[in-house]
Amino acid sequence: MPIEEINPRDVYELIENNEGELMVLIFAFDEKPQSPFFYINEKRKTLDLYRSKNDLVVIDNLKPETIKKLKKTSQIYVCEMKYNEDPDAENEIVYAYSAEPKERPLPPVKIETLSEKAKKARESVLRKSDNA
Repeated sequence: MPIEEINPRDVYELIENNEGELMVLIFAFDEKPQSPFFYINEKRKTLDLYRSKNDLVVIDNLKPETIKKLKKTSQIYVCEMKYNEDPDAENEIVYAYSAEPKERPLPPVKIETLSEKAKKARESVLRKSDNA
């Protein structure tokens, strides 16, 4: 079986301090986080960190004891560091913030406007008249 090469930018660390607070260390993204929150997906054993509404970071392969701790926490701390290919270089913090747990966000629902409904109805009538 070939060994899968791991992109160093995809590496993360989940740590706990002496007070039981949890922090996620990840490499920074270009966009600044806006209203971050997290969701614990027990079925997939992941921590879904939403940096913003449409910017998701998935932390996978969580152990049962980690999931248990995450379910009890009211917030996690996130530290995003600048990616540097030099392993001896000092790490620079780009973003540091906290995120609160939320229910899994639903995918956006497209609401059909009255004009869109009328257009579909016209197309349907025209198709029926073409087939007659």
